[in-house]
Amino acid sequence: MSATPPVSVVIPAFNHAQYVAAAIVSVLGQGFADFELVVVDDASSDGTADVVAAIADPRLRLVRHATNRGAHATLNEAVAASRGEFVAVLNSDDLFEPDRLATMMEAARTAADGMFLGFSDVGFIDAAGLPADADRRADDYRRLRAHCIGQPAALWFLAGNPAVSSSNLFFSRALFERAGGFAPLRYTHDWDWAARAAACCEPVWMHKTLLRYRVHPSNTLGENDAWRHIHENSYLQSAALMRAKQATSGGQGSTDAALDALLGNDSLHPLSLLCFLVLRLRGMGEADLLALATRPDGAWMLQAVAERTGLPAVQFRSTAELSAMSRTVAEQAAMLDDRWKAMRHMDREIADRDRWIEDLNERLAREVAERDLRIDALQADLADLRVHLKAADDELAALRASRLVRLGLRAGRLLRTVGLGHHDPRLRDH
Repeated sequence: MSATPPVSVVIPAFNHAQYVAAAIVSVLGQGFADFELVVVDDASSDGTADVVAAIADPRLRLVRHATNRGAHATLNEAVAASRGEFVAVLNSDDLFEPDRLATMMEAARTAADGMFLGFSDVGFIDAAGLPADADRRADDYRRLRAHCIGQPAALWFLAGNPAVSSSNLFFSRALFERAGGFAPLRYTHDWDWAARAAACCEPVWMHKTLLRYRVHPSNTLGENDAWRHIHENSYLQSAALMRAKQATSGGQGSTDAALDALLGNDSLHPLSLLCFLVLRLRGMGEADLLALATRPDGAWMLQAVAERTGLPAVQFRSTAELSAMSRTVAEQAAMLDDRWKAMRHMDREIADRDRWIEDLNERLAREVAERDLRIDALQADLADLRVHLKAADDELAALRASRLVRLGLRAGRLLRTVGLGHHDPRLRDH
């Protein structure tokens, strides 16, 4: 390593004992070896500093904070503590590809006036280091990357943050001094700085995956502090829009490009951005606007506006969220329409069934009536038969009651007894 290495790699670290060794190894294994590595531990409580201290390499230097100062302050201190003409940032949970520094240095050497900002394509990995291409943030990145293709470089950071993370920033020290340090923004300090730096020189986007960005549950961007996100995004977008106005003042085409870039930004909060633009146009200073986006007490200006005016808080959400809500409403409306059509179809089926049941009931009623008539006829016939049987029974009883008939019957039995009745049929007892 030369006395003053051309490249300084700075790693701000906080509670990443699980990942920091892999991050450091990915730097130490670079094909371009003339660099220094400065790790600033921001008062980690999980042994991160001990993991770093256990790695022996003359290019590695560890600085430790006694108290936590935040990502932006740690980055600013790391850059200030480094000596290289160029600075590469790597967060303590991400990884460099082996040829990152060599590729960036090759591009940086062509920079005019020593002003250089470069970043590369990004690959996404999970906590175990495996590809995480299905993660929502990876999908958002692919959509943003496609949106930025064809956009002027001056508008890339108005369209979004194509660098994704401070880990993807490679810049000259001269550019850092001109653009200024990282602002005290919790979620967008890297995006804000890149947007400011891109206004100082045209950024270079290396369309090669040179960074592995790790997605895991403790990512800062995973926090659900909606109002802070809204204020930070609108603060930096209003500033980027004002810079874009100056950078693209070449007529209608440049204006259209700026609008296309802005409106394609999933992190655009239209109503919130309008409020910040109004404050800027009314002369509010940059420091005061930044203060609105970095409230330590959580007393958010736009939340107070919503409560004071009775506006639903949802109206301050991003275009991506509003579009998702609109799609959800449309899908629910389509679902309700489908259900209404299904209900109408069921009503027709029920009406057809009711008519079938009514017809069946009528047929059954007719059949029951016909059966009842047949039963009545049979019962009348049976009654007549009973009358005839009764008359026959009466005649038989009268016959049996006749003295002459009884004598004849006795004579017949007597003849059978003596055997005569078997030969003369006339004497048989009927």
